[in-house]
Amino acid sequence: MANVTAIVGAQWGDEGKGRIVDYLAVQADVVIRYQGGDNAGHTVINDKGKFALHIIPSGIFNEETMNIVGAGTVVNFETMEEELAALQEKGVDGENLFIDVRSHLIMPYHRALDGAQERSKSQKMQIGTTGRGIGPCYSDKATRSGIRAADLLDEERLRNRIEMVLEQKNRELAYFGLPEYTVDELMDRCALWRSKFGNKIIDTLPVVRQAYEEGKKILLEGQLGVMRDLDWGIYPYTTSSSPTSGGAAVGSGLGPRRVDEVIGVTKVYSTSVGGGPFMTELFDEDGKKLQTIGREFGATTGRPRRCGWFDAVAVDFSAWINGFTALALTKLDVLDSFETIKICTGYTVGTETITHLPETAEQEIAVPIYEEMEGWMSDTTAARTWEDLPPKAQAYCKRLEELVGVPIKFISVGPERDQIIIM
Repeated sequence: MANVTAIVGAQWGDEGKGRIVDYLAVQADVVIRYQGGDNAGHTVINDKGKFALHIIPSGIFNEETMNIVGAGTVVNFETMEEELAALQEKGVDGENLFIDVRSHLIMPYHRALDGAQERSKSQKMQIGTTGRGIGPCYSDKATRSGIRAADLLDEERLRNRIEMVLEQKNRELAYFGLPEYTVDELMDRCALWRSKFGNKIIDTLPVVRQAYEEGKKILLEGQLGVMRDLDWGIYPYTTSSSPTSGGAAVGSGLGPRRVDEVIGVTKVYSTSVGGGPFMTELFDEDGKKLQTIGREFGATTGRPRRCGWFDAVAVDFSAWINGFTALALTKLDVLDSFETIKICTGYTVGTETITHLPETAEQEIAVPIYEEMEGWMSDTTAARTWEDLPPKAQAYCKRLEELVGVPIKFISVGPERDQIIIM
């Protein structure tokens, strides 16, 4: 493992990043969740059980690892409290969890407005938000009207900040016919958060800088994938932050030149939750089979994921945007019983054939062009080395590597921590 390694989603999210972070965190001194909120979950399965982590970094299981919720995140303390309670039941005390003073807080009005705004749109225009207040919180951050973790530690400043924004928020709530809030109600809620989490709110930058200068191993954990990036994703069906390697540098406080390795995590097929174009989506028996065998249901909402064949054009785009140094392929075992496997290598858009990822509007009318490969029709879950894989599985992986132009470093063949091949 390099000194600083960023783990980035190469598709639409849900690629298995938590599983890779959990594996690498055994070697890491610091794990930093660098962006996003609790609107997507990382499923981790290890010797302590199965966990769906939404805001707590996936390195929390290694008690020697410092886990940081970074400046680029938005924090729902109620979700954090629930996750910590679930971890503590399994013997994970969470004492190694810290929150940067610059992270923004998801307030009750953010959650209320998020759901109302989504419901007010026509079904065609809905983006598939989880309604957890992520977008409204990032909106406030951008308009400089947000509440930061640091504000929680200063009651006078906190009251001033809440008084400044609440009149406008109550007008918006009233517009949607929702209950309004008083300053005292929100101050009381914040007092509870302060009593439970105040000792975890710190300026993490001096700590991270010291760790870097001492040559310690730092792991940067992203949420969602590049196809949901606010700038480069399928706008407007995106998240409100940047899950790219560039976002990793910003949200962690480590400059781009300090990131030594960028590992793009991708399933060997494609999935997506939420609205927007998804070119290789399958509506046939193969799609249902991928969903069933892969247990493709959202860790946060339980919504069934849209499933399709591997889109090499989209992952090649992701590799360029992020500067991947290596790939981690996940869920190879899900394809064990497919006689024929398809890979998207281009699109037809109107009368034109293209091999690059177009803008959102053209993605909505793009028709995938496939090449086919023979499946291996055998169990890969016991494979622990490259040589253990069937030749046709090897050929499939090498073809993905060739199309994306990035070397494969990890291949997962099951959900357990040891079901991984290191190349």
